Amino acid sequence: MPIMNLSCSELASRTLHGRRQSSILPAAVFLLAACLPLALCFAATPAGKTKKAAPAPLAPGAYFGLKLPGETPELFAPGIVDTPGRSVGHLAFSPDGTECYFTVFDGVWNNPRILFTRYENGAWTPQLPVTFADDQLKFEPLFSRDGNRLYFGVARAAGSDFWVVQRASRAQEWSNPQPLPAPLKSPKSQFSLAQAADGTMYFASNRDGGYGDMDIYRTVSKPGQPLQVENLGAPVNSEFKEADPAISPDGHTLVFFSTNRPGVTHDADLFICFDNGHGGWTVPVNMGEEFNQPGHQGSPAFSQDGRVLFFARFDGRHGDVYWVSTTALERFRKLSH
Repeated sequence: MPIMNLSCSELASRTLHGRRQSSILPAAVFLLAACLPLALCFAATPAGKTKKAAPAPLAPGAYFGLKLPGETPELFAPGIVDTPGRSVGHLAFSPDGTECYFTVFDGVWNNPRILFTRYENGAWTPQLPVTFADDQLKFEPLFSRDGNRLYFGVARAAGSDFWVVQRASRAQEWSNPQPLPAPLKSPKSQFSLAQAADGTMYFASNRDGGYGDMDIYRTVSKPGQPLQVENLGAPVNSEFKEADPAISPDGHTLVFFSTNRPGVTHDADLFICFDNGHGGWTVPVNMGEEFNQPGHQGSPAFSQDGRVLFFARFDGRHGDVYWVSTTALERFRKLSH
């Protein structure tokens, strides 16, 4: 398969091997920690729709103290995150924007690893590799909604699984890493975990029973039943490849990439769709040339405050992260039906 037809995590996990470990996070702990519904910051309107509440003021130093982007994607943190000699992929900020964990590669998706930095005493700390799971290849970090769990992908011989570390507060060290159990784990590959404010998790997998090369799934929690996952189905998934889901905090906007579905004009393009109000999704639309340039677009992620969307672009030599105001996404709503 051509190099640009793989997501960054897929390529890393297919070409580099991580040892599997036998410890399993108890299902009950995972259900409580990962899927307990959290309070939503959205107020209902008389029409039954949702209206986004005004974001809280930014914390001091949030997002490296940078001015938030406008409605045209722009390079994120040049000289800070975007630096010569390394490629950057999926990144995750803590809920207040003062901790950042991000994936870096050598060249195009080689030797994936996670670096972190945090805002302390009026300055951001040096960017250092995480110390947990030292003998594993790690990528695609994701903060939980309370900031006290960090999920990430770990490579294995045939793909990737999700792992997690936990802490009681920011002042505490992370726990020993543990792999997540089924149903988020399967014999096939799992990539790009994302989470809405209500605890629902979205991810991509090539597990059996899908529509195509890789599909997008989400967790389903029902009272008195074990956690389940469901395929999002059509029109999100197709006979082609859909991966790297990003879900908005309110759960109403989904961004992902596809490499070969109708409408793709580059190696991989970003698509967007919206909750249709009836338990499904509108028809995904290509996000156009402002977002999709020659090369591979992927690794979209919403900030937890809902202000911005991040995504990565690999041009065949290296990868950079871009960000854009989420107000720019509303223009696609009328195009998606």
